[in-house]
Amino acid sequence: MKRFVVLVFWMAVFAVTPPLLAGDLAEERAIVAQLQEPHRILLMRHAIAPGIGDPSGFDVGDCSTQRNLSEEGRAQAREIGERLRAAGLEELRVFSGPWCRNRDTAALLGFGEPEVLEAMGSVFRANEQHRERRMRGWREHLAEEYRQAEGPAVYVTHRANIMDLSGRSIGAGAMLVVTIDAEGNARPVDE
Repeated sequence: MKRFVVLVFWMAVFAVTPPLLAGDLAEERAIVAQLQEPHRILLMRHAIAPGIGDPSGFDVGDCSTQRNLSEEGRAQAREIGERLRAAGLEELRVFSGPWCRNRDTAALLGFGEPEVLEAMGSVFRANEQHRERRMRGWREHLAEEYRQAEGPAVYVTHRANIMDLSGRSIGAGAMLVVTIDAEGNARPVDE
């Protein structure tokens, strides 16, 4: 009886956990191919962190005061990294905003510790007064990236920042490949 229960358990796990089949990686393979072109980067919104914004009085240096990744979000970030590697992405330079949900998502991708950029700090609602300075700083960083062209990079930040830079709104854990120009402006590759 015990063996039967164990067998049924594993059958259920495999039934609801589809393997990474070739067809399942089409989106990730497209991303990897797009990143091979010069002056392209990957923008990524942090993984699932329930809620909107941050509690009043939060401290960006203290994760316990912020809205953080859920267990589902942590698993989502790990899976995204695994899928990108399975699609052929071997190396990826990783940058993140200073919020814990950005840093955690970036680290959980599994491509190494992220370089934290203050310029990628949230520009959403309560942080809007920092919008111009932060976005200018991020564009200056991207202009330098344009000049250096050191290979594939991912930037993990907030929806509002990605929207401001690219004109696109993306969901939690979603990714967008953009082309950057010499001024650090970004344009989605599918435009």
